[in-house]
Amino acid sequence: MERNITIYMFDSTKAASNLYKDLQHRIYHTSTFKNYIEDKEKQVENNNINFNSLLECVGNDINMMHPNDLYEITHFFKSQIHPLFPNDSVEAREEYFKTLYDYLGITKLYELTTTNACKAYGYLYEAYIDSFPVTGIQGKDRSINIRTEDFLHFNDFLILVTKKIIDSQLYDYPDELPEEEESIIETVQSENLQNELMSDVIEEEMKFLTKVFYPDDRQDFIQTVYHAHTFLKQAIKMRSMIDVQKNPRIIIVDIY
Repeated sequence: MERNITIYMFDSTKAASNLYKDLQHRIYHTSTFKNYIEDKEKQVENNNINFNSLLECVGNDINMMHPNDLYEITHFFKSQIHPLFPNDSVEAREEYFKTLYDYLGITKLYELTTTNACKAYGYLYEAYIDSFPVTGIQGKDRSINIRTEDFLHFNDFLILVTKKIIDSQLYDYPDELPEEEESIIETVQSENLQNELMSDVIEEEMKFLTKVFYPDDRQDFIQTVYHAHTFLKQAIKMRSMIDVQKNPRIIIVDIY
């Protein structure tokens, strides 16, 4: 299975109403979610997904959902909905998912669909948690449900370190960023001026990358350099989308 990282946030009110109801009764293509889970229980030994417990979490507060349960929900939707649009473009399917997820109280903040992009993002996340440990509800592989404050702190690290990588000109990146994005970067830099540990971690990372960078696609840290521009733009976008008061938890589904 190719590695996939997807980052989600939630609207617990919509989920408690719409997702709660749909997971019980709605047939999207050939099956209800309940039937999907029952079939999986028959096929997979030591299956830890319990339909009633999952449904209770959605009804009470989806923000506290186990990452494995969220993976099953999204995997169910993909398996049911993709066959409905066999000839549609990827963009058309993604637009349908966006509309559906909004109705259900799920927001997909970012999806990394290639192993190289996942390796690069995962490398930076590991570099971050080595100095800033993060606790949460741990799921399969490296999936985790964490506080939004912790995710945004990592996201700021991502903005700062990728901007440094781009400024170092280790790789040939696209043209300059728009003024609005540069303004957000300056805000993040200003907010972290007194964060000595953050500065030290980024400085050490840059020393390492500058010293060892060479074009070898096999290395995670090389992929980090290649993907720096994409990661920076997406991190800026996510920072603008997330409201800590409305979205108290973030789930990272990292399966491989």
